Amino acid sequence: MRRWVVESFGEPKDVWTRQEDAASLEPRPGQVKVKVEACGLGLPDVLMSRDNYPLTPRLPFTPSQEAAGEVIAIGEGVDEALIGTRVVGPTLFQVGAGGLAEECLMAAGGTNAGVIYGLLPIPDEMSGVEAAGLYIPYQTAWVALVRRAKITKDDIVLVLGASGSSGNAAVQLAKAKGARVIAVAGGPQKAAFCKSIGADDVIDRKQQDITQAALDLTGGKGVSIVFDPVGGKAARAAFNAIAFEGRFVVIGYASGEWARIALEETVLNNISLLGAMPVGWTADQVLETHQDLIKHWQEGAIDLSSSQVFDFDDAVTAATHIADGKVEGKVIVQIHAKQL
Repeated sequence: MRRWVVESFGEPKDVWTRQEDAASLEPRPGQVKVKVEACGLGLPDVLMSRDNYPLTPRLPFTPSQEAAGEVIAIGEGVDEALIGTRVVGPTLFQVGAGGLAEECLMAAGGTNAGVIYGLLPIPDEMSGVEAAGLYIPYQTAWVALVRRAKITKDDIVLVLGASGSSGNAAVQLAKAKGARVIAVAGGPQKAAFCKSIGADDVIDRKQQDITQAALDLTGGKGVSIVFDPVGGKAARAAFNAIAFEGRFVVIGYASGEWARIALEETVLNNISLLGAMPVGWTADQVLETHQDLIKHWQEGAIDLSSSQVFDFDDAVTAATHIADGKVEGKVIVQIHAKQL
């Protein structure tokens, strides 16, 4: 089996090694083995390589937290009917069996209304590359905007890091729900990408003040929802442009630091601070999210073809692309192409 493995900590270009004849994986009880069609890479994979991520596995490990492919073997206690099923879901990267390989492991903790733990069915008409860009970014955006912020068509949503993985998903999902979207990105190329995925307005943070531009675009009223996967100075500026009874949704800290907001600052304008992460939900709730996202994709409201796709042999280039902040959409590595 071919796979990429991290055997020491550092930059991906220095520590990611391709193995051509690694032993095939054997699923343990409650696990499945998946023949990977494509996998997603993100900033956490870079941070894990640097040993700067809370969920960094023990060395050695194979990167990629999410993958899409076909179940080819099952562990004890798993329904045999799963064999041959195409699924998308989180990999068991924590035990070294991430998606950046010809095979990966996923957990299958039980079946509930079609959801096998984190495994979700892929429609026949969806490619593996498309599916691999669906799970973490869009599950995150859905939890943040729909479940936590209760988005409506009357909302104005400011998306930080809008050209990145979760930002791209947030822009497209917010538009699918009928809201107005103001995207924040760095530089004309990323700004153009944000317009291409449906943003109504774009703030170039390298040329414009985020707070003032957002206030100008809303006639001084401010935005009703902030989607923040960035933190740091950008988050602070976005918070200063939030409207009365606005919702500030915290996703992550791509800048290297969390948003710095004092609780007392939320009081006068009745602002809600909300954390959002696609973990801890029941199987029924995960399925509801997945079905809603698939519906929007089938209707053309979500475009999963906006990913940046790399070949397996170019995985280090893909990771370096992320480390250098050049991402537009989701970074996908294609491994086994599925003929549709």
